[in-house]
Amino acid sequence: MSITEEAFEEQVSELFINYLEKCTPEEIHQVVVEWNFDNPKKPIHWIANSPKTDKGTALMLFWLMEPDFAYQFETREEMVEKSSWYQEDFDIVTILEEKYLAGFYQNQVYGYAPPAEFQEEEIKRAIASEMFLPLKGLKVSEAADWADGFPPELQERYNELAESVEE
Repeated sequence: MSITEEAFEEQVSELFINYLEKCTPEEIHQVVVEWNFDNPKKPIHWIANSPKTDKGTALMLFWLMEPDFAYQFETREEMVEKSSWYQEDFDIVTILEEKYLAGFYQNQVYGYAPPAEFQEEEIKRAIASEMFLPLKGLKVSEAADWADGFPPELQERYNELAESVEE
């Protein structure tokens, strides 16, 4: 049985979100460390909206999503007009910054240092100064048994879904 690319993305997202719902903050952090940004964005959207997400995890995710691109646009409407393919990423970057500044991410165990290099000349909106402040905490390394952003327990099902996509 074959499935469309859209059905594949939906099923992969559902598979991953079901996994995330059972995760600890440490496991959620590991997901962000491992994430392949070519994967569907719904799991990352879930992480951005989860109160289980650690403040260090949220800060790391914000910067991994390369917010300098999002801040090239004055408004969401301008972004849709010029780069509509970027809508999901734009929304996630916006959610992460808003929730981070509002104190939504209550726990902070994991550290993260925002990048020293930043392409400020391209941006039209300022990124809040708080997003540039490093957080001290635990550092989590990539795990050898993860593949393309997927933990070992999801890899078999992911591969089955990938093999069933129509060509």
